[in-house]
Amino acid sequence: MPYYSYLILGGTEKAGTTSVYSYLNAHPQVAGSARKETDYFRNEGPLDLAGYEAQYPGARPGQVRMEASPGYLADSAFAAPTIASVVPDALLLFILRDPIDRLLSSFQFHKSRFFIPESMHFDDYFTLCMRYERGEIDPSTAGLAEWFLRVPDAGRYAAHLSDYFIRFPRRQIKVMTLDRLQRDPRGFMREVCAWAELDESFYDSFDFVRANVTFSPRRVWMQRLGLWVNDRLEPYFNRNPHIKQQLLAWYKRINGRSADKSVLSSETARLLRDYYADDVAALIDMISSGLDDARHWLRQMQEI
Repeated sequence: MPYYSYLILGGTEKAGTTSVYSYLNAHPQVAGSARKETDYFRNEGPLDLAGYEAQYPGARPGQVRMEASPGYLADSAFAAPTIASVVPDALLLFILRDPIDRLLSSFQFHKSRFFIPESMHFDDYFTLCMRYERGEIDPSTAGLAEWFLRVPDAGRYAAHLSDYFIRFPRRQIKVMTLDRLQRDPRGFMREVCAWAELDESFYDSFDFVRANVTFSPRRVWMQRLGLWVNDRLEPYFNRNPHIKQQLLAWYKRINGRSADKSVLSSETARLLRDYYADDVAALIDMISSGLDDARHWLRQMQEI
């Protein structure tokens, strides 16, 4: 029986958390939350263990409760102390991605969900985010909700992880990368299982299917309907992922197209390098081993 009762995938957005949630949710020793992103620890109080347990209505005794709320990393200043107060023995898994790639992917994803206007260019979006961060404009002036203006900051991983490292034993925190997940999903999941004291052999013959891959819709009305259905039926789909996979494959055939690649100017590329490079270097210092991918991210930035 696993020693730990809770496993939280705390981030980051657009770094494979939906896929890893679905892989773990299939494991017989794991009970996934009814909704993948409970965001329980991003709520204002009162928060307690009973309220958190309510996120796992199908959990059986002895199963590890597992959720995936990428916002916990971005909102670390609030979420980290809240998690520590309610489930101090929780395991915390953070999956990271090259922060520039993550920001570009997030931009396209939020466009596909109608949170960012389809006509907005990435350069203009990043300029709005930086102006908001400097206090020059508010969300109403920017025409975007605050969360979407804070997306660049969410990629400063070292700064946000520090909120967890000062509150949790190192043994309870694991930092991995999307690069590793994409190269070797089986090895990735076996490593997670070894850390979480779960049976690794479950994934020996597991069929790894990527989830939540960003695409652009052909018809806006159909996308809005699809998002509404997905939201209403998410708990059912999480219990029956094969049904969602079949429906999504059908939906993409009739309403999907590859997401447009975000084009950014050379000036914006340099601004992004300057924005993230020091934090990536700090991340490498913070995680002394196992983050060779981050060293690759830093080398790529230095070549911009």
